[in-house]
Amino acid sequence: MSSSPSLRDAQRRTWQLMNYEDGLWDLLLGIIFMALAVYPVTRARFGPVANFGLFAGVLVLVTLVQHVLRRRISTPRVGYAKPRRSRAKKLLLIVSALLVALTVGLVITTLVGSNSAPGEAIAPATGAGAAQVWARSYLVEIVVMLTLIGLFSVMGYVFGVSRLYLYGWLLGGGNLASVIMNRDAPERLNLPLALAAGIILVVGSALLVRFLRKYPVRSLEA
Repeated sequence: MSSSPSLRDAQRRTWQLMNYEDGLWDLLLGIIFMALAVYPVTRARFGPVANFGLFAGVLVLVTLVQHVLRRRISTPRVGYAKPRRSRAKKLLLIVSALLVALTVGLVITTLVGSNSAPGEAIAPATGAGAAQVWARSYLVEIVVMLTLIGLFSVMGYVFGVSRLYLYGWLLGGGNLASVIMNRDAPERLNLPLALAAGIILVVGSALLVRFLRKYPVRSLEA
């Protein structure tokens, strides 16, 4: 009975070390959402179809770069562990797939939203009616925010990474604030989302520096 908690703690610590300790996952996340923040600007310059292809190319490129860097930077320092097919691993795969789907959904929403007329009028209302009208106007973005908060909260709880809770609020709130700010000018930079992504990039960079100092490359002794 007493060995079960220790085993779970060891598995959780292994996941933390292999996926979140070096900051590369944070950098990948920050770059992806920074690309989403500048998506309206590049869309206005290159057009919807070409810009979607550009974003997909950037997504694939940064994912490959992150994989290569992890093999060259992290693996020589902490080694490699092949975790068994646990519920935590299955959950990570499911959440990762949901995050990818949500990211693509944000892009598609942005692309479709550009076809609506800027400054679309909202029926005037006061009190509770105004709140209901506002909520209906941004229903998709509110659902996206709650979904991001929920997904990152689940990941933070399962893997014991407390900063993931903050990421959910930053990205969800940043996306909603960006839509509200740019309602009448959809081609502008999504500044709140860019700030959220910038914070994640700073955190990831700090984690990477700390990781390199904490785990120097072990020299082979004859």
